[in-house]
Amino acid sequence: MSALLALTGFANAQTTDYSAYSGLDNKIKGFMDTWEIPGASVAITKDGKTIYSKAFGYSDQAHTKPAKEGELYRIASVSKPVTSIGIMKLVEEGKLSLEDKVFGCDAILDQEYYLNTISDQRIYLITVGQLLEHTAGWDRRIPYGGFSHSDPAFFPLHVTATLHEPNPVGDSTLIKFSLKKGLDHQPGSVYAYSNVGYLILGKVIEKISGMSYEAFIQKNILEPLDIHDMQLGKNLLVDKKPNEVEYLSGSTTRSSYGTGALVPWQYGGFNVEAMNAHGGWIASASDLNKIMLALNGSENGTEILRPETISLMSSPGSVNAGYAKGWFVNSANNWWHTGSMDGTASFVCRTSNGYTWTFLLNSRSDNSSAFWNAFDRLPWECVRAISDIAKNTPGDDTYEEPKYPLRGVTP
Repeated sequence: MSALLALTGFANAQTTDYSAYSGLDNKIKGFMDTWEIPGASVAITKDGKTIYSKAFGYSDQAHTKPAKEGELYRIASVSKPVTSIGIMKLVEEGKLSLEDKVFGCDAILDQEYYLNTISDQRIYLITVGQLLEHTAGWDRRIPYGGFSHSDPAFFPLHVTATLHEPNPVGDSTLIKFSLKKGLDHQPGSVYAYSNVGYLILGKVIEKISGMSYEAFIQKNILEPLDIHDMQLGKNLLVDKKPNEVEYLSGSTTRSSYGTGALVPWQYGGFNVEAMNAHGGWIASASDLNKIMLALNGSENGTEILRPETISLMSSPGSVNAGYAKGWFVNSANNWWHTGSMDGTASFVCRTSNGYTWTFLLNSRSDNSSAFWNAFDRLPWECVRAISDIAKNTPGDDTYEEPKYPLRGVTP
């Protein structure tokens, strides 16, 4: 029996013998050493079975607590696929259409808080599908005022001062700021990755369902998969959730609470609690893999979306063939998403040849393209090592590593 088959079916790495995968361990440890990553959690499945699940390094800032499986990490923009699944659930139930208009008196979000701010008439054209595909018209790559970009999540004090709103900034305030600012492109014409777009989708879920965003996702997506620890994270170290790791970053900024104090970005620099639908979830690697497997119909037979809904969700839009509805996609039929914020890097993927994986880190290193290119390669190198073990042919040169550019995205 091959090493791969011998391990198939064991979900608990605390009791599973992964000695055959020492080379795999070394690849992950080598990456962590190179990029000074304190702690990591990794889970890999093949054809619906967990074949590798381990924690590495330390889960605290002092490097005194060894990382454990099942610990919760901020997943940053990996939250976007979660939000997309929630939207597609409402579409499947006939409560929502991708063509539905989002803002306006006869649209989904008709609250005066938003509508009284709109001056750019193109905003009334935005649809649910455009928000999912990042084609609603906001483009954070364009400089704004004295900032190098126009993503309001990264200048929260300016947002609250401009709108005379309290600190720390709220998610509705970030949306209102973007509505006041107006669009950079005609809706449906240009792909531009947008955190604000997914914040708006969170509000769409709340309006249509009558539930809070978090409660809707937990009840309709997570609980059916027996996921009970996944939740929205908090801003400060003192408020971290039980079983949540600590995050490390060398970067500081002024507190988003408006105190004037200099604080670490990951603990008070930005308002994680206002990121919810675009970057606010904390989760374990194994639970994220449960979600990925359910989209393949192989998570204990649990179906959270029908096959035709999953096909629609994973189909790219007309503007960007590389992005579907909450997922990066390619011609090889791989889906993936990454997450990035100070103190966090994450990577989930579902491949066309039966693998899923989740890699979670409690530091982002220097956020350079070199780091992200290395992080892109790491899971594929691990999958190749697993494939070689399974075939008992180390170094088999018939295996062709899939190639695609990693989209290193920030929350």
